[in-house]
Amino acid sequence: MTTDRRTLLKGLVAVGLAFTGGSLAQAATVLPAGKTLAANTTLPLTAVVSGNVPASAFLAGVTAAAQQHGMVQQPPLRLDGPDGSLLNHIHALAQDAQPAMLVGLVDDATATVLLDLVRSSGGRVLSEQHQRLGGDAAPLAALGQALVASPERVLPASIPQGTACVSFCCVI
Repeated sequence: MTTDRRTLLKGLVAVGLAFTGGSLAQAATVLPAGKTLAANTTLPLTAVVSGNVPASAFLAGVTAAAQQHGMVQQPPLRLDGPDGSLLNHIHALAQDAQPAMLVGLVDDATATVLLDLVRSSGGRVLSEQHQRLGGDAAPLAALGQALVASPERVLPASIPQGTACVSFCCVI
């Protein structure tokens, strides 16, 4: 891990801890056990990706599933370097009175920070899976679609030599 990346992650954790005062306890009860996200189309959907994962096919799958289920999709969020705008946007979602869905495909360090911020804000993590993914578009698109349609049933699409990443779905 490079010094710049380590500094970025420490800063993200510090900012995340500073924003834990917000309460979104209602987000934990938005989806009853056994329900799929597609069953609750009133929540806005935001996709999150980081720069070192193959994101375009994943985002295409998320968009296709959102359109299929009539969900309102916000512009995707990308973390491409030491930039706090992603974390600021996540914080704004957490402070909003209306719950929102967040699906992502990010590296493991970014996932750790983002999911900690979601949990500390009262959000509910529905799915978190460590994977190794290649550049093949079909499995990445299928992963994006599965996270939106039924995150509790997503299976890893791992390949041994792929890029290490974490897929997740949560309600904040």
